[in-house]
Amino acid sequence: MKYKIIYQEDKIVKTKIIEANSFENISLPENTIEVKKEFFSLNLNSFSDSFKKKYIKEKELISLFYELSLMLDSKILLDEALEILIRNKKDKNVLEFLKTLQKSFSKSQDINKSLENFKINPLIKSYFKITQESGNISSNIKSLSTMINDNYEIKKEFKKAMTYPFILIITFFFSLIGIFKVVVPKFEFMFTNNKIQLPLATKILFITKDIFENYFVLLVFSSILIVFILIFIYKNSEKLRYKIDKTLAKNLFLISDLYKYKIFYTYFVILDILLKSKYEFHESLVKSRILLKNKYVLDKISQIENLLKSGKSVSSAFESTKLFDDITISLLNTGEITNSLDVTISEIKNIYKKRFDEKLKTFVLLIEPMFLVIIMALIVWIILAVFVPLWSMGDMLKV
Repeated sequence: MKYKIIYQEDKIVKTKIIEANSFENISLPENTIEVKKEFFSLNLNSFSDSFKKKYIKEKELISLFYELSLMLDSKILLDEALEILIRNKKDKNVLEFLKTLQKSFSKSQDINKSLENFKINPLIKSYFKITQESGNISSNIKSLSTMINDNYEIKKEFKKAMTYPFILIITFFFSLIGIFKVVVPKFEFMFTNNKIQLPLATKILFITKDIFENYFVLLVFSSILIVFILIFIYKNSEKLRYKIDKTLAKNLFLISDLYKYKIFYTYFVILDILLKSKYEFHESLVKSRILLKNKYVLDKISQIENLLKSGKSVSSAFESTKLFDDITISLLNTGEITNSLDVTISEIKNIYKKRFDEKLKTFVLLIEPMFLVIIMALIVWIILAVFVPLWSMGDMLKV
């Protein structure tokens, strides 16, 4: 949800747009005059500001948090650990990032506001926000280090899986250009002159060739424009975003499971951290929402919170969402009865991590054959489109 904040600064009325999961997560400036929900807005300033943000490479962040985690495990204080890293890092953006962290923690400044000028994974900002509030710095940084390293490995595995299909598609695309420019026109001329009855596959091939020749540039620019428009509408339309997020979480074969398990793993990791920091279960649920970006899942978590407030049990509240399976519900029920929810949440976290890894392996195994089948089908279509009329011409010559 986007909120328009109207406030006064140096006797001047100013406005800014803030995106947050709920009103409670907003850090309001001093002398705030009014807060409005923005259902559809175009903030050109924030769009241009995104290009000015300081970028830090993901590998650099992984190394950074790994080193920070090791030092904190060695009982070095956070301020001292950050100071050691500042002395040993050379990159300007990394140095500024470390100094910003050091200042935010030493002066108890809002970490999200402090890191606004850095283009980094939102997960990192959310983790530090929770760390500021929970105070369990060592375990939180260790979890963050593990999480961003896992994310990096997932991206690496996905890129590796997509490399071969991508090369196939690019090769096939350039082959199509050659076929449409050189081969198809000769056959089209031949078939037209002989006035034979063309099969549907050949007609579609000739139509595709004409579109490709005459409207290729227009199609490319139109496709790019449509993508940008859809992204813009998705970000600004709450109803559309909810529907897309619901489809992504429920209705896509294999992808929905992969996506859902990743969200649940991240969510239960944060829940586990907060419970180990001696937070109450309900308070941990509320604070863990900070990591959720999917509107559909966020709505279901809000439903759980409301049911818990009304006196429902933890297991029945989770079960009512129909997002979690019987194993998760059973473990939550056991944890609630035995007063060991912190232990069961940790087990649930491990279950979702294992499920995600298994689904990712399945996805990687299926992606290459799927692309091969698609390319083979296109090749068969082109062969049939060209050779069926040739066979018809051969039969006519025999007669």
